[in-house]
Amino acid sequence: MRVTTACVALLALGLVIETSRAHPLQESRKRRSEDGTVSYSGYKLFRTDVPLPQLPVVDSLDSSDGVDVWSWRYNDQRLEYELDVLTPPDVEQQVKQVFSDYQLNYQEVIEDLQSAINLELGDDELLWNRPGHPMTWEKYHSGEDMNQFLDYLQGRYPHLVTLIEIGKSFENRTLRVAKVSTGGENKPAIWIDGGIHSREWVSPATAMFILHRLVEFNWEDHEIISEFDWYILPLANPDGYEYTRHHDRLWRKTRSINPEMPKCVGVDANRNFELKWMEGGSSSNPCSDIYAGPSPFSEPETRAIRDFLLENKDQLKVYLSMHAYSQMWMLPWGHSQVRPKNYDDLFEVAQKATNALEKSYGTKYRIGTIPELLYVATGSSGDYALGTVGIPYSFSLELRDLGRYGFILPREQIMPTAQETYDGIKAMAQAVFEKLQMTNSTQIGA
Repeated sequence: MRVTTACVALLALGLVIETSRAHPLQESRKRRSEDGTVSYSGYKLFRTDVPLPQLPVVDSLDSSDGVDVWSWRYNDQRLEYELDVLTPPDVEQQVKQVFSDYQLNYQEVIEDLQSAINLELGDDELLWNRPGHPMTWEKYHSGEDMNQFLDYLQGRYPHLVTLIEIGKSFENRTLRVAKVSTGGENKPAIWIDGGIHSREWVSPATAMFILHRLVEFNWEDHEIISEFDWYILPLANPDGYEYTRHHDRLWRKTRSINPEMPKCVGVDANRNFELKWMEGGSSSNPCSDIYAGPSPFSEPETRAIRDFLLENKDQLKVYLSMHAYSQMWMLPWGHSQVRPKNYDDLFEVAQKATNALEKSYGTKYRIGTIPELLYVATGSSGDYALGTVGIPYSFSLELRDLGRYGFILPREQIMPTAQETYDGIKAMAQAVFEKLQMTNSTQIGA
């Protein structure tokens, strides 16, 4: 069950709202092409605004088998949610009837999802690859390409880059963290991860670009490189990512097998962390897209992240996890409407980061806690980083866009998304460093 900030009034009336993310596209309804990949031919993405009194519309949408609500964006000024609703062709009329019954205005955002996916993939033969590695920011790369780029960076810049294997995925893929450091002891550190939700392709692409800029253009931003050690895990869910590339573009979870329900594969890794696990905004249904797992840290991927964070907790000062989409710079807590004690510091840093981000291409980000912007989400990595590990600056980003393309962001937007995010992260790092300096000065003065 997912309980959102906006549902408080409805809950007082005894109503329970459960979004369709808890009822993902049923495997039985998915149509596979001859090569075994899921086809989304004829699927449409509709956008509608749902005022608070009409939130039970979500239950009506859930009753239409195969419907998937891609995104919830809460507008606290209009007191309504903007929903992006993916609709299979055989229930399109049912969904439109729901909109009509509730007198909800809607627009067709994507006419045919499979056509959008085909455009996203494009023709790889036309792309130029650099000597030594295949990585570009003109297309979405495989996990193998990313690993080749990591190997290249370590071989070409051994004075800056060290690769650390922090564990294995369920399907035995190596989880690789790139450490970028100029050396020295007692330096604060920044952690960045991407791709924990496998269908959010622009997230690992952006993580790789951040590495590219930190390392291959290190002279441009030498201050933040010398001030911090950087730990970057570009692909936190490699099994799911490869599954999206070869089988189902909209797969979200890990690929672990549930012995009791083997047909319901995977766990939402961002609901699998121990803090407030399964206390709302997640599901106990193994078939759900927000299935929190049979227990906290049931997934080897989340255990590997946990162990690294705990081992380096004294050094880590920033935890940043990148997702897509909706253009938000989100702060803890995700599990509660109560703000953390250091909320003002977090907000100030986020404001400087989003201001810098906006200067690049004019992209606007919203700042706030996860329930304020989206919905309650428990068992998340960001909450665990702050609440259990004690990393003081914990952020979760939702990258481009605002829903025109959603998860199927065109390859032409990879570079601007990555560049503006890097500019925001640079500003974040400098703001955090200044705050750490002030804290150290205060402690010395005391």
